[in-house]
Amino acid sequence: MKVALIYPGKKADEKQLPLGLGYLASFILRENNDNEVTVLDTAVATPRETKVFFGKDCDIFGITVTSRAYREAVELSRNLKRIHADVPIVFGGPHISLVMDQILQEPSIDIAVYGEGELTFSELIKSLRRNEKKLNIRDLGRINGLIYRDNSRVVKTPPRDLIQDLDTLPFPAFDLFPMTRYPGKYPMITSRGCPFLCVFCASSQIWGRKWRARSPENIIAEVQYLVTNFRSRPIDFHDDGFNMNLKRVNAICDLLLKENIKIAWGVRGFRADIINANIAQKMRRAGCTHVAIGIESANNDMLNRMGKKESIEVIERGIDHLRSVGIDVTGQFMIGNPGETLETVKESIKFAKESKLTKAVFGGAVPFPKTSLWDYVEEHGTFLIEPDCTRFEDIFPRVIFETPEFSKEDRLQSIKLVEEAGMQPNANQPNSLARILKKAAALIWFRFIYGLLPNSISTRLYFLLRKIKAKL
Repeated sequence: MKVALIYPGKKADEKQLPLGLGYLASFILRENNDNEVTVLDTAVATPRETKVFFGKDCDIFGITVTSRAYREAVELSRNLKRIHADVPIVFGGPHISLVMDQILQEPSIDIAVYGEGELTFSELIKSLRRNEKKLNIRDLGRINGLIYRDNSRVVKTPPRDLIQDLDTLPFPAFDLFPMTRYPGKYPMITSRGCPFLCVFCASSQIWGRKWRARSPENIIAEVQYLVTNFRSRPIDFHDDGFNMNLKRVNAICDLLLKENIKIAWGVRGFRADIINANIAQKMRRAGCTHVAIGIESANNDMLNRMGKKESIEVIERGIDHLRSVGIDVTGQFMIGNPGETLETVKESIKFAKESKLTKAVFGGAVPFPKTSLWDYVEEHGTFLIEPDCTRFEDIFPRVIFETPEFSKEDRLQSIKLVEEAGMQPNANQPNSLARILKKAAALIWFRFIYGLLPNSISTRLYFLLRKIKAKL
């Protein structure tokens, strides 16, 4: 079977290897060793490469979709249908799990996969193989996690059980991607799922509420694979909650130290309430340079209404543990969650200024279907634009709804206060010169300087430059 996988990445905040597609590709290749898999990431592909990719003979197309990338994905699927009218086009990814009842309203989409996609998509390929590369309705009905058409009727099969042992998954198929074109750090995911139910988060709809973690040994094996087979770069862990289990964090650090793996790393999803001084110290010794924590608000009533299950006092203590050992901490705040007012935003700005945070960024709350925030807006607020989550990321400034206690004018005033404090993320100005220059500098640094140095030297240099930057 010839399988073509596409990541619509033109609107992505940063060009970074799409891990979901990488896992899907490696799983397909392992389960069916006579499969041929090609991938296209539109964020880094040239127009000629895209044209060649579209012209290839193929048995099935798989397109992974975020809400932000949905319109690009639909454009791609329509173009593919014009060229390959009889080849099934399958949509998967986080957006499908949020809008599964509407997804097949688009005629160019033949099938959709919701939830975890590796097993479902692999079974779909096997079904095509059994049925001479044709979709068999009876066969599709036996595959959990699918949405398909039976004549004019849309059918959704039962949800698939989640993969309990993530160590059984092969590493992402890094070798299928143009690794040197990605300007930043290597991304990794070491767990899936989140036991918390924050009102703004849709993670549990995709990965479930049970936190499933890879073993420390499996994680270190992937780190070693990256270090051995590709140019040296730092690693960013992209988990929803990397440190849900401190014993696992401790074991990961122990293995990094034992194996003498000299590589800088950071975490994008870190709970400030699950850390202590000893683990923070070991993380730093093992190469951790930075973590990002979702603070959201400095007001405890707001945190309670959001379902964060932590107080600002506990968050501040966690920040102190990390900063005291030299780990940079980025605090991420949101404007507009239930109960927000202009005064609570001022509290958050004040906290961000006075805390030990290395950096603070504020963004507008974005409601997604199947989240409590979406329900809250429908019940208590007013959408200021069409309630279409595929267009929310295009709104600047990001004021999507208002509530009686937090009007549009107050929200705009909040954004102004954040801008004056220098805490507005560049994402709110997608075409700014500063953003373009930053991306160019990152590409030059990681591709032409950092990656060509011996690992031991590049890692020391990375730590040194971070220290210099912190003092500027």
